[in-house]
Amino acid sequence: MKKQLLLFILPMLLLTATMQAQTHTWDFGLNSGGFWLDLPQMAANSPDQTIDGLTFVAGTAAFGGMRNVGATATFADGYTPVQEWQSQGSSQGTSALPARRYFSFPVSGDVDVKVWFRVNGTGGRTGYIGDGTNTLASATSELTTDGLIMLGTYTGGAGTIYISSSASVNYMKIQVGPVGTLGLDAKISSVSTNVQAVGSRVYVSNVKSSSEISIYSITGALVKSFKTNSDTNFAFKSGLYIATIKTLEGQKSVKLLLN
Repeated sequence: MKKQLLLFILPMLLLTATMQAQTHTWDFGLNSGGFWLDLPQMAANSPDQTIDGLTFVAGTAAFGGMRNVGATATFADGYTPVQEWQSQGSSQGTSALPARRYFSFPVSGDVDVKVWFRVNGTGGRTGYIGDGTNTLASATSELTTDGLIMLGTYTGGAGTIYISSSASVNYMKIQVGPVGTLGLDAKISSVSTNVQAVGSRVYVSNVKSSSEISIYSITGALVKSFKTNSDTNFAFKSGLYIATIKTLEGQKSVKLLLN
């Protein structure tokens, strides 16, 4: 009986893991989930590791290592990361199917995939989203301060998505969701709830629906997290912080400077 139950549960767990990947965000830049901050660099030829459904592959070269954002990248959607994952170099292989220094995750059907990153060094460098056969999206820049956003659409059955680069880049966030939900023109400013610092206090205003607010230090550590259904304010210690606001309307990030 136990054996039959196990044989039934295992396929269900695999299906659940794949389905969860259909709508998910891996936010290195704001340490979402709390496990990115201390993630060390992967040495060459080290085993692949999967965290929260995202697989990190070093292959024949060193990959990654978290650090504070080395250059202030400006993203058109208002995203303000404080950390980044360093690719350390080229992924080699192809733009559709990399051989080293890449991320991958499974999908069960049609999805949009969105990646926030910046180049790390001189010369034109490109990031890629691929499905093993086709290149779904790419973005290129020569400026480390350019906040780049790639958006690719995968259509087909169950498959694997790969995220890679032509040279050293730094990744901030990866998102996957149903087709048509992650458009580049989707403005984070659609979130009505506002969070601002005035003197030594934080003010939350224009709250129209349940709002989840998380405040992070510039090192990415979570300092305070709470939910509110109404306007509120509170005293807070001096310093520079990043606040993320999540509501039914979406998500946005703002900087807070308290005296």
